[in-house]
Amino acid sequence: MATKFYIGKRLSYDDQLCTVRYIGEVKGTKGEWLGVEWDDPIRGKHSGEHGGIRYFECLNKSSTSGSFIRPARKPDPSRSFSEALKAKYASDPVQDPSIHIVFATKPGDNALKKDPLARINQPIRISGKEVEEVGFDKIRKQLAQLGELKIVILDGLRMERSSARLRNGMDEWEKGLTDVEEACPKAVELDLSRNLFEEWREVASICEQLAKLKSLRVDGTRFLTTSITPAERPRCLSAFAHITDLKLEDTLLPWSALASLTHLFPSLTAFSASSNLLATLTPHALTPTLTSLTLEDNALPTLACLAPLTSLPNLRRLILKSNKISSITASPSDAAPVFSKSVAEVDLTYNDISTWSFLNSLPTSFPGLISLRISHNPLYLHLRTPDGRKMTPEDGYMLTIARLSCLTILNYSPITDKERLNAESYYLSLIGKELAYAPEADEAAILEDHPRWKELCEEYGEPRVERERGGVNPNSLAARLVKLHVYLKEQEGGNKKTTVLEIPARCTAYTLLGLVGRAFDLPPTKLRLVWETGDWVPAAQASVDVAEAESEDEDEDEEDEEDEEDEEDEEDGEGQRVEREVEIVAGTRGVGTWVEGMEGTIRVELR
Repeated sequence: MATKFYIGKRLSYDDQLCTVRYIGEVKGTKGEWLGVEWDDPIRGKHSGEHGGIRYFECLNKSSTSGSFIRPARKPDPSRSFSEALKAKYASDPVQDPSIHIVFATKPGDNALKKDPLARINQPIRISGKEVEEVGFDKIRKQLAQLGELKIVILDGLRMERSSARLRNGMDEWEKGLTDVEEACPKAVELDLSRNLFEEWREVASICEQLAKLKSLRVDGTRFLTTSITPAERPRCLSAFAHITDLKLEDTLLPWSALASLTHLFPSLTAFSASSNLLATLTPHALTPTLTSLTLEDNALPTLACLAPLTSLPNLRRLILKSNKISSITASPSDAAPVFSKSVAEVDLTYNDISTWSFLNSLPTSFPGLISLRISHNPLYLHLRTPDGRKMTPEDGYMLTIARLSCLTILNYSPITDKERLNAESYYLSLIGKELAYAPEADEAAILEDHPRWKELCEEYGEPRVERERGGVNPNSLAARLVKLHVYLKEQEGGNKKTTVLEIPARCTAYTLLGLVGRAFDLPPTKLRLVWETGDWVPAAQASVDVAEAESEDEDEDEEDEEDEEDEEDEEDGEGQRVEREVEIVAGTRGVGTWVEGMEGTIRVELR
């Protein structure tokens, strides 16, 4: 075979990178196969299992990134560092057949007519003035000055560095290499992502020659090994001495390997290990010099999984966006992690946070927290007030400010004094309403969910709590239902028909009429609904209430006439007291706007 295959070898077919995971026969077929795991998880057809037999394991166990290919299939050729650099920045210009150059000629230009090719060497003139030609050739000429490059991006160029790999009898990579230094000595930022590197020393041998390098990116590379020998360690520390920013995203390296690599960077302050399928962090510490850490797009379920990070003394910024975080700890009995007071900025957007108790605990886990991102979590999708009304994400924003007194920035927006005043006042009023709708026996449990209650009462004064009769848990369905005892008024001598309806307070009077008609098997249009309030008032006042219910939208002239009639009624009914009644008039008004409280009695009459 032209290529020597082994487990862990990096290959490329049709510009698709893969790693050899198996070499051998496949049951039901003839000849030898290569079992490969593609870097692109949707490129393969299975997860290493075929015909009920598992031949290899994929690093990305949740995908179908495995395939079988024949060893005879020719892979794409690999490149050295110099070849990749020239391919990216100094390749030969390509003639584009879709581009046509048109030369304007003047009458009498017989020489050009006889020899059209001579036009190529003629200067271009506009209005008699010669103009400078700027095109791809000139741009490529400028880019060809590789020695001046400061930002070098060699992403996906099938680069490998076999000369830097360990061979039998060696305890360190080859010394004296100068190819990188000669090609781009001024490089400050270097991107080596998605290439064919198999060993970490290949990367080190490149960086060793770049004395000015500050930023290194090696994303999407499936390393066979990241270990180094004792003889190589001093060389690595020297090679990475000035690098402050390191990105190792989508490498699928375990946390132990990622943490170990950071200790090879003496000046490292920013590290990103996003998209590595991390579900927990093993007890391997990162370099203590870190001030910024990004663990975006992993599978971390709790803050307790991040316990190894609590020892970082200088960490200031922690990005946990797009994980699966839903709680502080896996169990209520577990101790919550406590990070260094230096951690001031935390990003928790696009997680699974659904309870306010999580937010209440953040100041305990992050005692130095002043900046938070928390949007795009389930918590803000189903917010409701104590009386059951739906709240907006803007309301959630205000409640977050009120619950976390430590914040000065929320979702990148500075919190003004006015915003905090409005948010805390609003929050305090909601706590008062929640207490009003709940039994007095539940008060202690409710206040436990609002740790800032006492503090806010001292600041703004304790709100007046007037408990509703028959109060219910404001978070239950009952908090949004009105219980109606409905009875049908029959003719004398007939039996009284009754039913009980529990309906949302927002149901319209039309809906209530329909439900009552169905309950008594009567046409809704023939029914008259009257709410018996249970209050006793002067007879004249009772007639006023009924009249107001029936003539809510009448003209002022009719109201004046009604007032005169009321005065006459008052004289006739002086000293008499009757039960106040309110007719529920058919319309789109909610039942809750007619019936006060959460329970009532409705009398049904036939018109």
